[in-house]
Amino acid sequence: MPQVKTILTSLLAVSLLSSGTTLTLQGMATDTAYAASSATSVKAAKDTSLPLKWSVATDGIGMYDKLPILNGILFYTANNTLYAKNIATGQVKWSYKNGGEPQILTNSSIFFIDNHEQLVKVSADTGKLLWKVKVSKRPIEVGAQARLINGKVYFSNESGGVAAYHPVTGKKIWENTNIPMYVGTIYGEYKGVLVVSSTVDNTRTQFYGLDLATGKKLWRTEGLYGYVGVQEGHLVLRKQVKEQYDAEATPVPGHLLTLVQLDPATGKISGQEDYQPLNDIDRMSNYYTSIQNSYIYTAAGNLDKDEYTLTRFTRGQSKETATKSYESYGRWLAGPTNGMAFFQKGTQITGVNLENDRVVTFDNPASKVELLQRVGKAVFTIYENGYLSINHADTGALFGIIKTGAGYHYFGNVTIERGIALIPTEHKLLAVALPKELQ
Repeated sequence: MPQVKTILTSLLAVSLLSSGTTLTLQGMATDTAYAASSATSVKAAKDTSLPLKWSVATDGIGMYDKLPILNGILFYTANNTLYAKNIATGQVKWSYKNGGEPQILTNSSIFFIDNHEQLVKVSADTGKLLWKVKVSKRPIEVGAQARLINGKVYFSNESGGVAAYHPVTGKKIWENTNIPMYVGTIYGEYKGVLVVSSTVDNTRTQFYGLDLATGKKLWRTEGLYGYVGVQEGHLVLRKQVKEQYDAEATPVPGHLLTLVQLDPATGKISGQEDYQPLNDIDRMSNYYTSIQNSYIYTAAGNLDKDEYTLTRFTRGQSKETATKSYESYGRWLAGPTNGMAFFQKGTQITGVNLENDRVVTFDNPASKVELLQRVGKAVFTIYENGYLSINHADTGALFGIIKTGAGYHYFGNVTIERGIALIPTEHKLLAVALPKELQ
């Protein structure tokens, strides 16, 4: 998936941690539930502990993107300063004042956009300035992003405009200021065309095809589409029949999932695939769709209920026999990832092996799950009661609990690097040393 700079992060995620952050098994207290089950369930040893290796205050920008890490060094921003931190020791290697969120990380350099509307390139080893270039005449008030694709640095401004720069010299190759990029995404080069998108009205999406050599607009396609992935050189999009936020007085017939393909060479939409007809799709929302081999997984639900059900379809087959619902396992939390999907029924979390339906029951605090992520062998779960648990994906065994003490409980994409879990929040980043079983 393309990395897109998060807009208005403070509205989407809030601080996970307070000054009373602790990491303990005893924090589970008396509300811990161990559900009886015939499925695999391994209890954690009571003396298990996961010491907090270090924590650091951050700006929280980019917490939903992949953490920029190179050779055991983490790059992050705090107070408009870019830092390079040794993950193993927690020591700062270097810092760069007036730095910005790392947009591009290569084997030797970092690219970021500073507060002076400049695209900046520094050495990843020393933080030494290599070059900087003005990329916008107007203040970048909403946001911007940059991606390195096939020897070009592509830059887009949320206020409008796409440009290409030489990654070695910083020289501008071309610029097209007429491409709207609000809530925009740079997807990549396909069939000799650069494909980007932006929102029209926070509901409809417009896709653009740009000439690689000049940036000239080749085509534009607009509709109620959501990006799913790329297959055989075509963009696979999820199509909506109607704007899901507009309630209708009468039933709206449609399908649980409709896919189409966008040809990057022409911008033409074709190959519509409809799955599971429904009498009424009003207020129906598709939260997640993933194509894995011959299957399509989608998590969908009613906007008024805040719950999603996972359904699997066989690609290209619309018969009911090619459809499998996971509704019996409870509300969908995450996945498929590494062959598993995760659910919660009541307060109990389970992981389901999608190949053989083997169920793993998790040791967890008896509270509603807000977010769950699997990274390697570890499962990180945050609950509405403020706890964050770390479990083994294969056994469900609990290895530790972080008691955050916060009123809001969201975190960014967790990364495991050299046996250390890096857990980003809006204002802090936690480093937790994991046991060998999770490394």
